[in-house]
Amino acid sequence: MIILQSIVDGILDIKDHFGRTLLQLVGIILGAASIVATFSLSVAGKAAAMEYYRVSGGIQKIWVSNKPTGKVTLNAKALASQGLTYRDSLAIQRDAKEIDLVSPVATNDMTIRYRAIEKSRPVMGIAPAYAPMNDFHAGAGRFITDRDLASAARVVVLGSERAQELFGSENPMGKTITMNGTGYQVVGVMREKYFSFDHKHNALRWMNRQIYIPITTLVTRQGQALENGKVTFMHTRMRDVKKADEAVDEIKKILLREHGVADYEVFSRVANLKRNEQNNKMYDITFMICGIISLLVGGIVVMNIQLASFNERVREVGTRKAIGATGLQIFSQFMAESILVATLGGFLGLFVGRLFTEGISRLTRNPAIITVDTIIWALVFAAGTGLIFGIYPAVRASRLNPIEALRTE
Repeated sequence: MIILQSIVDGILDIKDHFGRTLLQLVGIILGAASIVATFSLSVAGKAAAMEYYRVSGGIQKIWVSNKPTGKVTLNAKALASQGLTYRDSLAIQRDAKEIDLVSPVATNDMTIRYRAIEKSRPVMGIAPAYAPMNDFHAGAGRFITDRDLASAARVVVLGSERAQELFGSENPMGKTITMNGTGYQVVGVMREKYFSFDHKHNALRWMNRQIYIPITTLVTRQGQALENGKVTFMHTRMRDVKKADEAVDEIKKILLREHGVADYEVFSRVANLKRNEQNNKMYDITFMICGIISLLVGGIVVMNIQLASFNERVREVGTRKAIGATGLQIFSQFMAESILVATLGGFLGLFVGRLFTEGISRLTRNPAIITVDTIIWALVFAAGTGLIFGIYPAVRASRLNPIEALRTE
C-alpha cells in the first residue's frame, strides 16, 4: 500500500513540476539511447558473421594453407618438403578421426576459349567434397563426382557468372570449352552464391566467377605425379565443434609426420570465432562504459534536482511527518519519483536509440538489430540509475526533523 501510494504521489509530483522533470530526463534518455545504439550494432555484427559462416559451410571448417618456414634445417625430409600435396589430403582423410571431409584445392590460370571468346581465367581443381564443404549446389546439371576424380575426367563445372560470360543466354550444358588447348565438357552450372554484409557487395561473388575441374585432372595435366601434385590450400570439416582443438592438433600432427617441418598453417573457424568474441567483448565493454557514463551524468542531474526539490518542499515534508507520515513513506515517495523519472527516460531513450541506430547504420553501412535483451539492459540501467542516485535525497527527506522543517522560511 505504501509503495502504491508513493508511486501515485511521485506521478503527481512529476506532473506538477514537468519542466524540472525534463531536465532530469535528458541525461537518462541519452544514456539509454547510447546503450541501445551501441549494443544493436554489436549484436548485428555478430549475427552477420554467424550468417556468413552458415552460408559458406558452417563453423566446422578448418583452413589449411602453405607457409614458408623461414628457417634452415638439416632434416632431409624437411628439406624435401614441397608444401601441401594431394597425398596430404589423402593422409588426413585416412588418419584424422575428428575429420569427416577433406577438400583439397589446386589453382592455375588457363586460357579459356569458346567460339570467338578467348580469355585467361583462374581454374580451380577440386574434389567432390568441395560442394558440401561450402554449401554450394548445382543449379543445372551436376557437380564433380568421385568417378570424375578417379578417371581424371575432362569435365568442367562453371560458376553462374562465368557461365554467363562464356555462353550468355545459350544453354551451356553438354557444350565443350577449350582450356589450354584441351577440350572439357560442361556438366554443371552452380547456383549463384550470395551473401552481403552491407546489402550492396556480394562477399561470395568470387565463387560465382570460378571454373571447377577435378583436381586429379588439373594435377596430371600439369605433368605432376598425382600424389605429389601441389595443393594451394585445403578445407577440412571437423565432426564435432566441441572437439575443435583435437581436430586441429590431429591435422598438425599428420602434416608434420608427412613434411618433417611445420611449413603449413591450420586455422579453425571455431578458434577464429572465439578470438572475435574476445575482441567483441572489449568493444561491448567500452560501449557499455560510454553508455553508463552518460547515465551517471544523468543520475547526477536527477540527484541534484531531487535535492533541489527537497529543499523547496521542506515545509511540506515536515508537515506530512508532523501529521503522522513515517520516514519510510517519505523515503518511498522520493525513491518512487526518482525511479519513475529514470524509467520514463529509459523508455524515451529506446526511441531515441533507434534513431541513433538507424543513423549510424546508414553512415557506416553496417546492419543493426535491436533485440529484446538490448531493450531490457537499457531499461535496467536506466531504472538502476534512478534507484542509486535517488537514495541520498530520499534518505535526507526521510530523516528530516519535522519541528526544524516547520521553522524553515
